[in-house]
Amino acid sequence: MPKLKHIAIAADDPDKTADFFMKVFDMKKLRTTDGSGHFGHILSDGNINLAALRFKTDAAAGEEFGAGYRGLHHIGFEVEDLPETVGKLTSNDGRRRSDIDAALGIESDSYKGEFKYSGPDGVMIDLSANGWDETSG
Repeated sequence: MPKLKHIAIAADDPDKTADFFMKVFDMKKLRTTDGSGHFGHILSDGNINLAALRFKTDAAAGEEFGAGYRGLHHIGFEVEDLPETVGKLTSNDGRRRSDIDAALGIESDSYKGEFKYSGPDGVMIDLSANGWDETSG
């Protein structure tokens, strides 16, 4: 059964956003991420992760958002069978976002199987068969 594993917020100041969620909701910082496409912090309540990210390029954020976008950016699902879920997603008008994967340095079968897709109403979705280390299982 697919499991919601993370929510990502595009933020002006990921440090301030992370601090807010840690102070108000007692979330714990798992790690800081600083890649070519984004900077931010990954927090967790022990079950679901929250990523507070500042995207560095329009390509990394996705053309419909752009680097200046602020707010809910994407949701991440851990799935048992990636090919089956991709089939369901694409047969229901979802589409692979290879443009964003490329901007973030995610290669075809790498990065723990995490890939970006667009869903309905502009909702961006991460899919992973292997999960994200901190909340897998």
